[in-house]
Amino acid sequence: MKHIIRRLLPLALSAALTVGMTGTLAVSAEEHYDVYNYDRWEEAVPSQAGYLAARSVSGEDLGIGDFSEPSDIFRDAYDQFFIVDTKNDRIVVTNSELTEVVMVMEDFTMPDGSVTHLKSPEGIYVSPETDLVYIADYNNSRVLVCDYDCNVTMELTKPSSELFSQELTFLPQKVLADKAGNVYIVLGNITTGAAMFNNEGEFVGYYGANTVEATSQVIANYFWKLISTEEMRSRQARTVPSGITNFDLDDEGFIYTCTQSTSQKKDTVKKLNPAGTNLFSSLETSWGDIQSVYDANTNKNYQSMICDIEISDDGNINCLDLTSGRVFQYDEEGELLFIFGSSSDQLGGFTEVAALESYGNEILVVDTRKNTVTIFEETDFGRIVHDATVKYNGGYYEEALDPWFEVLQYDGNYRRAFLGISAAYLVQGNYEGSMKYAKLADSPYRYNRAFEGWRQEWLTEHTSLVVIVLLVIAAAAVAWSIYRKKHPKDRSKYDVTHAGPVREEE
Repeated sequence: MKHIIRRLLPLALSAALTVGMTGTLAVSAEEHYDVYNYDRWEEAVPSQAGYLAARSVSGEDLGIGDFSEPSDIFRDAYDQFFIVDTKNDRIVVTNSELTEVVMVMEDFTMPDGSVTHLKSPEGIYVSPETDLVYIADYNNSRVLVCDYDCNVTMELTKPSSELFSQELTFLPQKVLADKAGNVYIVLGNITTGAAMFNNEGEFVGYYGANTVEATSQVIANYFWKLISTEEMRSRQARTVPSGITNFDLDDEGFIYTCTQSTSQKKDTVKKLNPAGTNLFSSLETSWGDIQSVYDANTNKNYQSMICDIEISDDGNINCLDLTSGRVFQYDEEGELLFIFGSSSDQLGGFTEVAALESYGNEILVVDTRKNTVTIFEETDFGRIVHDATVKYNGGYYEEALDPWFEVLQYDGNYRRAFLGISAAYLVQGNYEGSMKYAKLADSPYRYNRAFEGWRQEWLTEHTSLVVIVLLVIAAAAVAWSIYRKKHPKDRSKYDVTHAGPVREEE
C-alpha cells in the first residue's frame, strides 16, 4: 500500500485543483482509505469513488445472535439473501434490505424422513429455475439439495467412479447449478477443476481445470524430466495447476471462475462456455492490483489473491481480493471500473473478506473475522459510469458519448471514458477525434481502426489529387525511359562499377 500512496501524493494536489475548478460538480464523499484507479501506464492515480460503505450488518443486528465465521452469501430470484453462517452450522435468509430474517435453515428432512444438520457449511447456490437450494456441507463431506422448506431432494457425496481418486476425501467448498440441472462443486483438495454431476446426481468428470503457467521453472523441470531416469523422475516435484477457488454463473449460462493464487497469473479469472473453453484467454486484464501491495504491519509485499467472483445483473464482474480487502469491478470486456474497500477496522474496511454479492446499486461483502456483512452503495459518479458502460456494451456508442464526457468532468484520468469516447467517435466517422482518445487510452487496437477509417476518408476526398500525382509520376518515368533510350552515350559518363564518375578519354 505504501508504494501506491507514494504515487498518489504527487497527484493529489492536481486532483484537488481539478475539483476546485469544477465547483459546480457534486464530489463523492470521502472514504477513510485512498480511492484510486489505474491510468493508461498502469500507474495508480487518484480517482472518484464509485461506491461508498453505507452500513454494516451483524447477526446481532438481525436478532439471531452473532454470526460465526460466515463464508458465503447469495441472492435468490426473490432478492432474498442466503448467508452461510459456517461455525453456527446454519443458513440465515434475510430480506433484500438485510433488516429482517426470513428464516433460518438448520434442520433438514431427508427423503427417508430422518433429520440431518449441517456441519461447517461453506457455500450456497439457489437455482432461479427450480428454487432448489444447493449447500456445500464441508465437514459432512456432501452437497445437500433441498427446497425452501428444508426438504432434501438429493445428497451428493464422494463418487465411486474411477475418475475420482478414492484416496481423496470429498470436501465441498462452493457449489452452483446450471439451467440443465448439472451441479458443479469446488473441492478443497482438487486442482483438476470443479467436480461435475449431472441432474441425476451422477459424477461425470471435472470442468474448467486451470492450466500450468509456462514459467522458467516449469520449463526447466520439463527439460530435466526428459533426460532423467525413471527413478530420478519419481523423486521430482510434480507441477500441478492451482485449483479453482470460487465461481459464479451469469444469465446466459457462462461460468466465471477465479483462482486464489499468487503464482497462478494466467487463469486468475476465466469465463467458460459449456465446453469449458476460456473466453477470456485473449484478454490482457490484470485482475486485482497491478502492482504488489505493501503491508506496513508485516513489512512485506503481497500480490492480489482473488477469493470470490460475482456477476451483477448488468454484466459487471466483481472480484474480491483476499490480500487487500478490496473489491475490483470490471465491465464485461474486462475493463476496470472501480476499486473500493480496504484492510482496516473502520466501516468499509475488512479483516478477512470471504464473499460478495450484488443487488441493484449495492454490493455486499462478507467479513469472516468481523462476522459482518458490509453494504456499499453506488455514488453519483458510479451511476454515471454504469449508465455509460451499459449503453456502450449494448452497442449504443453515440448515446454513451455524453455520459462519458460527464465522467471526465469528475475524473480527467478515467481511462474507460477515453475508450468509450474513441468508440463513439469511430461510429460517427470522426476518425481524428477517435484517434485522439484512443491515444489517451493507450489503445493501439482502437487507434489502428480509427486510422484505417481516416486513411480511407482522406483517399476518398483527395482521389483527384492522388490520380494526378500518380499520372505525373508515371509520365515522368516514361519520359525518363525514352530519354535514356535516345541518349545512351550520356550513361557512359558513369561507371556503375565505381563509386564516382569516370573521365572520358580525349
